[in-house]
Amino acid sequence: MQPKLIKKGELLIAGITGDGSKTHEVWEQFMELYEKIDIKNKLSDYGYEVRIYNDDQCTCHVGVCVSDSNIDDAFTLMKLPASTYASFEVYVARGYNSQNQAMDEWLENNKEKYKQRLIDGNPYVVEFYDERFQGDSEDSIVEIWIPVEEITD
Repeated sequence: MQPKLIKKGELLIAGITGDGSKTHEVWEQFMELYEKIDIKNKLSDYGYEVRIYNDDQCTCHVGVCVSDSNIDDAFTLMKLPASTYASFEVYVARGYNSQNQAMDEWLENNKEKYKQRLIDGNPYVVEFYDERFQGDSEDSIVEIWIPVEEITD
């Protein structure tokens, strides 16, 4: 599985943060708020899930991208630096774990050229939900972005 390498500028994600082992509940809480409180400066309805790993714990932040930090206090803002990402397409029906090994292998096989970027000293990934995400449908796709930087001598 070969990822696409994509470049993204700084991402501002207005949403909520919660326990990465309870992602479904975090999304439900976000969607409930999102339906009540308009995010006027959102760039689109596409969803973002940022998963930050710290030892055995995973924290996730779910939300939508916004143009600036002017958001309602009910939401928290996560800022991700501009980055190059290794983007993997995952078919939801096959399960996320089916791709985790492939992503780990790609990182391992390319460790001479790329290293994973960290945020506050911890590895993270971004799950990107656009119009190709259709819930549990057989054709539903989520992109998983691993932030990488080229290793230079």
